[in-house]
Amino acid sequence: MKYFAFLFLLNSLFIGSLKSQEKMDNIDKNNQEANIVSTSIAIDATPSKVWDIITNKEYAKILGSEFDKNAFVESDWKLNSEVHFKYEPNKTISTGIITKLTEEKFIQISYNFSGFEYVEQYSIEEKGLISELSIYAGPYGSDFEAQKVVWKNWLSKVKELSEK
Repeated sequence: MKYFAFLFLLNSLFIGSLKSQEKMDNIDKNNQEANIVSTSIAIDATPSKVWDIITNKEYAKILGSEFDKNAFVESDWKLNSEVHFKYEPNKTISTGIITKLTEEKFIQISYNFSGFEYVEQYSIEEKGLISELSIYAGPYGSDFEAQKVVWKNWLSKVKELSEK
């Protein structure tokens, strides 16, 4: 009887493991199908310095130009605050809400475009003497490949400014 109980337990663990793997596979497929940009860069600067570059309005137009000429982001960078994506001189294109925030570590901005959900997550992780800045943004449509390039350029600009 103990042998059968052991086999049942082992079988349950195996099936549970397969189901967990299947869920992870589906998540990966969903992200791939949903065109989520997920990329990161190592920066030779403290998380505090990287955070300042991302959130300081002094750098907003420099970083915004990586997305488009005359583009910039405006916010007070507090939890539940609005984040406005704008074009010069002061035309708001979209507005999101900071739905998660951990100072100098993590920002999540959620957008709702008439029922279409879009999210940007910025994560700063200290790794020894460097910081790793990671971006998770999307979903994107047919411009997914172009957006991957834009985000990589944006990360490179944050790196450049942070390492000065």
